Amino acid sequence: MVAVLTCLSVVLLFYIVCVGTEKVPAPENVRVISQNMGLVLKWDPPRSTTNKLFNYTAERKGWSTYKTVCIDSSSLSCDFTDEVSIFGTYHLRVRAEVHGETSDWVETEEFSVDEKTEISAPQVELISRKGQTEVDITDPPMKKKNLRDIFGNISYLIRFWKEGETEKIDLPSEQSRVMLPRLEPLVNYCVKVQILYSNHKSQTSNMTCLTNTASDEVQPHVIIVVLLVSFLVVLVTVVLIFLAVWYGYKGCRFMFPRADLPEDLKKFLSQRSQCSVLSAMQESAPVKEHFCELRIVHKEPNSSQDSQQIGPIGTQAHKNECCIGADVKQNSEENTEMISTTTEQKPLLAEKRL
Repeated sequence: MVAVLTCLSVVLLFYIVCVGTEKVPAPENVRVISQNMGLVLKWDPPRSTTNKLFNYTAERKGWSTYKTVCIDSSSLSCDFTDEVSIFGTYHLRVRAEVHGETSDWVETEEFSVDEKTEISAPQVELISRKGQTEVDITDPPMKKKNLRDIFGNISYLIRFWKEGETEKIDLPSEQSRVMLPRLEPLVNYCVKVQILYSNHKSQTSNMTCLTNTASDEVQPHVIIVVLLVSFLVVLVTVVLIFLAVWYGYKGCRFMFPRADLPEDLKKFLSQRSQCSVLSAMQESAPVKEHFCELRIVHKEPNSSQDSQQIGPIGTQAHKNECCIGADVKQNSEENTEMISTTTEQKPLLAEKRL
């Protein structure tokens, strides 16, 4: 009986010692995730039959010492992006903790961020105009700096094909805007792009498809046909204009004929008229009236004979002068002749009076 109790005591003591000194299990599947120059350490929780909740501490080692980045965290990851440089070399490690007890460290291999990181897929846009399709590539944003600043000259691998066909064409290029060659108009094409950097490839972009537009390139035979048609149109237009002007001129001549006068009539009208009356009316100034002075001399008659002689002669002279004044109004030529006649008659009257 005593021996049995002693055995039970030994077994109980051994169980208490073993359970009390059980070690905390370490995290599992520890891995480094680096994308676009970011750096994250991830792990899985340790296997445990007690369903305990673990906390974790993660550190990074630079040149010589470790620096704690995440401490007593319940998360299954730790972000080291702000704690590392692009071209630095690092070690990362993590351990589990529970009720003040810790597991062993799980350490990663040495790595460099620029070698470890993975570049995500670029953005691709297709633009088609005038029978050509252009690929516009946009680099993904980096967590640190710019992709071209980090890797220098990068290039692109453009793969395109007709939709529904298996044959694909690879087109390498160092430009972010590339025109796809030898495309057929009104055909649907699909494109995928990868970035090539430091002997690595980025993730492949999603498939982008676009129908190529119709080409506006004019064929030589079309140019010749257009030139011939244009020449014929111009020729026909010129002929029609000429005919319209000609027949219009003929119509005007028919509706408004030009009357030709006989040569004799033209000559007669061109010569100056010799009619004296018409010339006097056209050329002479307005006719001025001329008056002759009439004097009546009263003398006592000495005898009856003198009175008889003087009386008729004076009366006749008066009548002649009145007639002369009336003739002056008719025309200028007769007026001149009559005036000269009157001046010749005045001495004759004087002689008669004596």
